[in-house]
Amino acid sequence: MSRRFPLVLAALLLCSLPAVAVSGPVGPAAEPAVGGPTGAQAAVDAGSIDWLTLSDGPAASGEGYVVIDLGAALDDDSNRLEARYADHRIDARMENAGSDAERRAIIREEASRLGESIARLRERERTAYVEYYEGERSERELLAELAVVHTNAAVLDESVTSLEGHAAATPGVSLSSELEAMEVETRTMQGPVRDRVAEMLHGEAEPARVHVETDGEGVVLALVDGDRFYREAYRPGNRDPEADPQYTSLGQSEDRIAELYPSIFSEARWSYSEVGYGTHRGTGTHSQGSLTVFLDTGTGDVYREFQTLRLDRLDTVTAVEETRAGVTVTVGRTVPGGPATVTLTDAETGAPLSGEVTLNGRSVGETDDGTVWFVAPREPVTGEATVGSTTIEFEVAEGTASQGTARAVDEGS
Repeated sequence: MSRRFPLVLAALLLCSLPAVAVSGPVGPAAEPAVGGPTGAQAAVDAGSIDWLTLSDGPAASGEGYVVIDLGAALDDDSNRLEARYADHRIDARMENAGSDAERRAIIREEASRLGESIARLRERERTAYVEYYEGERSERELLAELAVVHTNAAVLDESVTSLEGHAAATPGVSLSSELEAMEVETRTMQGPVRDRVAEMLHGEAEPARVHVETDGEGVVLALVDGDRFYREAYRPGNRDPEADPQYTSLGQSEDRIAELYPSIFSEARWSYSEVGYGTHRGTGTHSQGSLTVFLDTGTGDVYREFQTLRLDRLDTVTAVEETRAGVTVTVGRTVPGGPATVTLTDAETGAPLSGEVTLNGRSVGETDDGTVWFVAPREPVTGEATVGSTTIEFEVAEGTASQGTARAVDEGS
C-alpha cells in the first residue's frame, strides 16, 4: 500500500475539478469500442475515462482482499435487529397515540433520534477515512468498516422512509425538508461497491480484491467482478446543500453534466431526476457501461458517482511486454485506478495460455482464457506470471503507471 502519494506530481488528474478525462500519450487514438455507434467516439478510450476524482493533494491508496468477516457480519445483524425494533416501537406508539398532537410529538422525537443516528454514522465513516489515511487502518479494515456503514445507512434510510409515511398521514407535521435531508444523507453513505463488499463479508459473494483511495475526506472504491468493472466515488467537498441553487432546472443540470463528462455524454442515453436536498441525478447508459452522477445544484459540481464498465468492450494501451521460454506476458492499462489486464500467450502462435498471475506478491487470478483483469494500482507494480514450469517476472515502472495528462473542464464555461 502506498501512503500519501502526491496526486499532482503525475499530472494524472486535476483533482480540484469534479470530473476530468485522463488521456494517455502513448500510441494512436483508440478505435471505437466493439458494439459502439458507427463513427461515434467511444465513451472510454484506452487511457481516457471521465470520472469523479478526489481533492487536490496527497492521498492514500491500496488494495484490500475481502473475505468473510464474522465480526462485521454480527455488527450488521445487530444493527438491523435494533433498527427493526425501533420501527416496530414507533408503529406501536403511533397506533396507541390518543391525538394528532401526541402523534406529532412522537414524529418530532423520532426525527431527532434518527438525525442523531445519521450524524453518528457519518462521523464513524469520517473516522475510518482519517485512520486509513494516517496509516492506522489497513485496506481490509477500512472496507469492512465502510460495509458496516453502508448497511447501517440502508437501515436508517428505511426508517426515514417509514417516518415520512407517518408524517404524511398526520395533520400539521412540517418536517418534509428535514426528512428529505436525512434521506439524501443516508444514501451518500451507500454505494454499489460497498454493497458487494458487505455481501463478501457475509459470505454471500466470492472474496475479491477492492481498490481503495482516500484523501481523509472522500473515497474511491473499485473492483473487478466477473466481466464488469465497478467504481464508486464520493467527494464531500463538492457539496454545499445550504448554498443558493445555481442549477434550478434539470435542463441546466443536463448542460453541466455534458461539460463535465464530454467523452461519455454524447454517446449515452440519459435520464434525470430531482433527488432533493439540493441534488439532481443523471443516469447515462452507453455501449461500454453506465454512469450515475449526483450534481449539487449550489456548487454545480458532482459530489457522488457510480460507474460500471464492460470489460469486453474496453481498449487498453500496452504498458509492458515480456517473453521468456516461449511465453509472452502483456500488461494492458487504461488509467491508474482503472481496469487493467495481464495476458499470457504462446510467443510463436499467439494462442492464449492458462497461468497464475501475482502482483506485488498477491494473487490476481488465473488466465483461463489467456487474460485476467484487475484494478491498476497507482504505484509501481512487480508481477509474476507462471505457466507450467515457466515463471516470468515483469515490472510496471512508476513512469508507465503514471502516464497520461489531464484535460480539465473549464470552470468558467
